[in-house]
Order: sequence, then structure tokens, then C-alpha cells
Amino acid sequence: MKNVLTKSPLVACLFGLSINTANANDLYKEMGITKPEQEAIMSAINSAREISKRAEQYNGLPYRRDAHAKATGCARATFSVNPDIPERFKAGLFAQDNHQYQAWIRFSNGDMLVQADSKGDARGMAVKVMNVPGKPIAPELGESHNQDFIMTNTPAFFNRNIFDYADDMTYLAKFQRTKWFISLFPPRLHPKQFYRAIQTVSSVIDTPLEAQYFSMLPYRLGHNTIKFSTKPCAGMTFANKVDKSNPDYLSRQLETQLANGGACFEFMVQEKLPGYYMPVDDATAIWSEKASPFITIATINIPPQHLYSEQQQQFCENISMNPWRAVEGWEPLSSLNKARRVVYQAVSKYRHQQNKAATPEPSSWCLAEEGESCDPQQGLVVSKPTWPLPRCFDRYAEPIDGESLNSNCK
Repeated sequence: MKNVLTKSPLVACLFGLSINTANANDLYKEMGITKPEQEAIMSAINSAREISKRAEQYNGLPYRRDAHAKATGCARATFSVNPDIPERFKAGLFAQDNHQYQAWIRFSNGDMLVQADSKGDARGMAVKVMNVPGKPIAPELGESHNQDFIMTNTPAFFNRNIFDYADDMTYLAKFQRTKWFISLFPPRLHPKQFYRAIQTVSSVIDTPLEAQYFSMLPYRLGHNTIKFSTKPCAGMTFANKVDKSNPDYLSRQLETQLANGGACFEFMVQEKLPGYYMPVDDATAIWSEKASPFITIATINIPPQHLYSEQQQQFCENISMNPWRAVEGWEPLSSLNKARRVVYQAVSKYRHQQNKAATPEPSSWCLAEEGESCDPQQGLVVSKPTWPLPRCFDRYAEPIDGESLNSNCK
């Protein structure tokens, strides 16, 4: 079979090894990628690379992602599989219930340009869970044993599949944001996709810790087809009024809240059920929560911490996320997810090469340079009581010898 992608040196190098046609064909066969899908993927790679190149003229260096270019912040977190997880979800990362992993979270704005946080935009939450036991499902991404969960704060995407995505990207690469959705010359109208796009870019939030985030695309967990979502844990509180005049107010809100207390998200899954409209390859469709409510299977805790050291900001810029970075028991589904395996890796390699930067794949919360020792509590806000503790009881009580029991009380 003639292979489109192996003609490209970009794609040949994106896997980090020398790929021949037979190996590439095996990968496409394994993923069920058809020749038209291969052509669409190649088009999307070229468009994404062009977006990154053109956006640099507006954003300035470094070269950034073609989407979610502005990081709100990267935070240390724990990802804990709940002790009461239903048996049918015990696969892959979730195979061992009541188990806790360290993780990193990247909060971001969705646009290709770095712009004020008050501007309507998609908001992203990408979670990298570290040191997950099991065999990686995409060997070309490395043997890190990490698993990435990528989400935005809208439950549906504005492209149905890989063909919508590739076509839309050709216009985005020219910064023609609406031309794929609606055009007079040539006549074109994609009403549902346009409506989803308007929903996506209309979002304005007070803090990244208050939003609910969605996978938008489906996955297989064990034998179950699911989507996933995170939402703030019950009992979390947020500022009643937020000053949005600062162009980076979301970063300020994130820093303020985490410097003074932690945060918590429930990690939930929604099952695809027979008899309901829950398509796998139409990302514009929202699966009914009435028919299939989200079920909490894990908890994400973000401890109190400081976020914005220079080293941590650099790490946040260079870290890469890919929905195929996962272990067996988990599989991204749909033609869009197939494309993301290749496109995300290609674009990541492109921007890191342009920036002459390494691609960090962390194994802990430590951000020390190679060979340096690292405090296990690096970046965390740790409260330590003074000792001895003040013995403050009844301030009016006095011992019979006349000495005060409450000399430390005020």
C-alpha cells in the first residue's frame, strides 16, 4: 500500500526513531487509519506547524503550541484512584483502587495567540499522571510510564472528525477563524460546528479551579467506552468578586488560591450506553448526562504551593501532552484521537526544535537540574507548628505556687 506520511521527513522523525514504510504501515493498520485519514493528518500537521510559525510573529519567542498557547500555570498534584471504584472500571491506571500517584497539571487558555484572560476563550486542564505501572500503548512517545488526560471546559468540540479538523486547520493557518464554518464565496455553512465554536470561544471564567473540564472525545477503559471529566470537589470556595482588569488575572487567582490553600477535583467517567445517541466519531455531539450520569472514580488534590518560579514557568512551557501517552487498559477512540497521536507529537517536536529546548517528561515533582539534589517538598507551602506549643487553657487558672500556667497566652 502506498503510504502518504512516510514521504515526509517531519513524520519520519516525529517518532524519535528511523521509520520505514513497513513499520509505518503496521502502525496505521493497528490504529485503523485509512488512506484519506492519512492525507488529512498530513494536512493537519502542516497547518499546525504554520499556525505555530505565524503566531510567533504576534506572541514573540518562544514558539508556542498551535492551541492552548498561553499557560495559566502548572501545578503539582496527586491523582488518587478511589477505594470504591466500580469493578468494570478497574483497568490500566485504575486497576489498583485506593492508589495514589503524583501528577502535574497544566492550566491554559485555548487560543493560538497569547491574549488577555478576560477575552472569551476555551480553557484547558491537562493532567500528567506519573509512574503508572503497565505497558505504554504508544511506544514512540517513550517509556515514561506517564499518562496524560487532556480536557477543555466545553463538553463538545467544533469539528466532528479528522476531515473537519484538517479542513478547518487550513483556514486557521491563515488566521481566517470563521471561514471554514461560514463563507459566501465559495458558499459554505456548517451551522452545528459554528454554534459549538461560538460556545467554545465565549467562555470567561474567574479562576481555573472553579471550571468543569471535559475530554470531548471518547476513550476505552477496559471494555467500556467512556468520556471523562473533572469538576471541583464539593465544599470548595472561591472569591465572590474577581478583578479582571489584569491581563493575567487567571494566573493571579491561581497563585493566590494555591498559596493560601489547596484545591480538589473529582475525576469522573461517563459510559456509552446502547439505545442512546452517543456517537464515537462525532465530537460535536454531547452525550446525555440524564441517560448516563458521570461516575466519580478518582480524586485530584492540588496541595498549597507557589507556582511561578522561573524554572517552573520554563517547565510549563516545554512540557508536552498527548492523549496516547498512556498504559494498556486505556485507548483513545475516534478519528480525531487517531490524528492527535501523530499531529501532537509532530507539532511538539517542531516547536521544541525551533526553541532549541528539551522536552521534559517528568517522573516526580522535582524540577532540579540533572545531578542536583531536590527537596521532596519543592514548591509546596508547608506549615510547621512552633514547638513547644503554647499551653493556653483557662487564662484565669493559677497554680497554688503562684507561677502562671499561661505565660505564653495572649
